[in-house]
Amino acid sequence: MVSRRGFLRGVASASALAGGAGCSGLPSGSGDSAATSGTIVVGSKTFTENRILGYMAYEALNELTDLQVVDEIGYGATSTVWSGLTGGELDLYWEYTGTLRLTHPPQQDSLIADPEEQFQQASQTIASEYDLRVLNRAPFNNTYTIVTRPEWAERTGIDSVGALAEHVNAGNTDVTIALGPSFYDRADGWPGLLDHYGFEESAVETWSDNVEVVSLGLTYEFLGTGDADLAMGFLTDGQIGIQNFQPLADDQNFWPIYSPCPCVSASVVEENPAVAEALNPIGPSIGDEATIRELNAAVTNDGESPQAVARTHLESNGVV
Repeated sequence: MVSRRGFLRGVASASALAGGAGCSGLPSGSGDSAATSGTIVVGSKTFTENRILGYMAYEALNELTDLQVVDEIGYGATSTVWSGLTGGELDLYWEYTGTLRLTHPPQQDSLIADPEEQFQQASQTIASEYDLRVLNRAPFNNTYTIVTRPEWAERTGIDSVGALAEHVNAGNTDVTIALGPSFYDRADGWPGLLDHYGFEESAVETWSDNVEVVSLGLTYEFLGTGDADLAMGFLTDGQIGIQNFQPLADDQNFWPIYSPCPCVSASVVEENPAVAEALNPIGPSIGDEATIRELNAAVTNDGESPQAVARTHLESNGVV
């Protein structure tokens, strides 16, 4: 059972920051490409990082190809944007390698520790199952994390998810945690985490009253204001560094690598070679987690637009 209070509070706020991921896909050939008469439709998920990546693709294609680029940035959560791509309403968006492997059909259940190997396997699978091509990935890892305030970690002695499981299983179910809505449902989110770390069913049942499901942009707010002891987040989020939150170690290696890469309609790439030429340099130009964290913070903390941040990065790194 999920706290209804947290759900309602989350739904009522700042949906532009909300992000999500689900498990929904359509088979290859389920829809025609959205690109018609020299048009390419660029989508993204709704959270800040994916918007920035989407606008990097938008700006590069607008600058380096003759195609008319249509802005569908912020198209929806993972299940929505994936259906848009496989169904032909979109021509491209940035997906994460861990999601390609574990969430979109045909789902895999084994982790691959090497980022490049996971990328290659995910690329091959997607290309064989869908009318899609996966282009060069960014090397950073935007994996899920559970974060807390340093003072709470020091007071409780909890610095890892394994230690949290021991704490809750010992009957300490008064710990409050804020989760994003899609994370609460997906296999590489809350259900999988509880199972992997051996959280006991009876403890989870009691604990459920203190599990708050909120819009993705609110998880850090709940943590920062003290409405939650823990919050779901992403390692590349700018708020983690700005607010000095402490990620709990994934000490039993539950989460895979999540490196973003452009997923593009195969027919668009084949008919317009300039598309791949424009998109392939973007991911490698970003580099590491520190770089994308700064880009994310420029939007979430400094109030810059995702499009302006994307454009500045591309110009600074010689992509456009």
